[in-house]
Amino acid sequence: MATGKQFDDLPNEVLLKIFSYLSIEDLSMSTHDVSIRWREVSQDNKLWKNAVFSPRKEITDKEIIKYLENMPALKSFSATRIMANIVIDTLCRSCRAIQSIELHTSHNMKVPLLQKIIHHFPHIESLKVPLPYPVLLEQLKFAELIGQCQSLRRLSLDGNSGHTFIRQGVLIPIAYGCPSLQHMHLGNYGQIDEDIQNILQKKSHHLLSFSCKIFVTKDIAEHISECTKLQHLEIENYNDHLLFDDIKSLLKITHLKYFTFRFCSEDVVNNLPLFFLSGMFSQIVHLDLSESYYINDITVTTICETCPQLRHLNVCGGQSLQNDGLRYIGKCVHLEHLDLSVCMDLTDGSMEYVGSGCHNLKKLDISGCYKMTDRVIEHVVKCTELRVLKFNYNDLTGSTFHLISTHLQHLAEVHLENCMYLDDVYVDELHKQMPRLKIIVARRCKELYLDPEDAVLFDYLCISEELSLSQV
Repeated sequence: MATGKQFDDLPNEVLLKIFSYLSIEDLSMSTHDVSIRWREVSQDNKLWKNAVFSPRKEITDKEIIKYLENMPALKSFSATRIMANIVIDTLCRSCRAIQSIELHTSHNMKVPLLQKIIHHFPHIESLKVPLPYPVLLEQLKFAELIGQCQSLRRLSLDGNSGHTFIRQGVLIPIAYGCPSLQHMHLGNYGQIDEDIQNILQKKSHHLLSFSCKIFVTKDIAEHISECTKLQHLEIENYNDHLLFDDIKSLLKITHLKYFTFRFCSEDVVNNLPLFFLSGMFSQIVHLDLSESYYINDITVTTICETCPQLRHLNVCGGQSLQNDGLRYIGKCVHLEHLDLSVCMDLTDGSMEYVGSGCHNLKKLDISGCYKMTDRVIEHVVKCTELRVLKFNYNDLTGSTFHLISTHLQHLAEVHLENCMYLDDVYVDELHKQMPRLKIIVARRCKELYLDPEDAVLFDYLCISEELSLSQV
């Protein structure tokens, strides 16, 4: 008893330090019944300020409710799957300090549920909810409720359904409400210009990030360009005939750090170097030009020479890109993530440039680059900091996989989905040499503890009868 009492007498500062090493689940459940003082200290704002409760997919709704009932100081909740509304009811009842809620994109969202959330959390700062579909009146009521949120800084209305388009007029209450709004993710918006232009105009002096899937027009680009404080811009373009002159006004945005422009038209791609040469992207950290068929050597070379801060580059689907486009990739000395998947004209020689220049690379995706051979591994392993490596849909046999175990000591995942010439002997040997490495192959997985949800997501089976368990 004396020892227990001495332990309970530890100063609050020491207890806080100890509790800071606990998971959010342990913090809520393991400290509660020790003593009243431990329970009080475990709810200190310092422990919960940046904590997010994002329950694992396998945890049942009943278990989630039990956790929430013991998290009165919780600030942020993020759903990883569809949950019963009783979970949200418990969140509203038990976690009165909530500032951020993210519901799953497939959640069956209805007006009464949003009313309950906003009633219990009128000062909510971040909200991610899927719009109801397809009823216009429900979407309008949604927007009216959201427009009342005076403290809302971040809003995402994206849904999982490709049919969940924001209907005409829905953004009006948000445009004239939400005075604190700085970050907007609007999901699918189709071809309705007026509402987008209106909300961009009303929020132009506050917006720091804007994301939308939209039929880009000259008018929309001009309204985006008036948001001169933008640091994060993400556009998925539906306009196949978009001209570079239509988006030239974006050159006025000079503080971008994160830029995504998917599905660039041919004319936009051919003139993109003007963006980079203007100095617009001198501070860019994350650049995504994926699904842009016409991305070419000139574009990528210009990126390499004008984006010294770049950490993430995605040109997935750039089928006009050749090896020479990566000649100067080493100038991006901070590059950590490189996605070249489905750049089908790239060969082993392209990875010679990557291997010799990208010494900080953590993730590399060269899936679907079918012209690459086993010799590509000789270049890739020079990126010794790699954590994730993707070779899906390539014609590798695995004959050089022994270089992975000797050079890539930090590698956590290697993806080999649908490599039709892959030899199991080489895969088994790699697993033997690196037993902690998660190796994912077509419909098979060498990792016993692969999340079943992930296995479904990638359409794999965790353990196939074809695999020898003696190797695991």
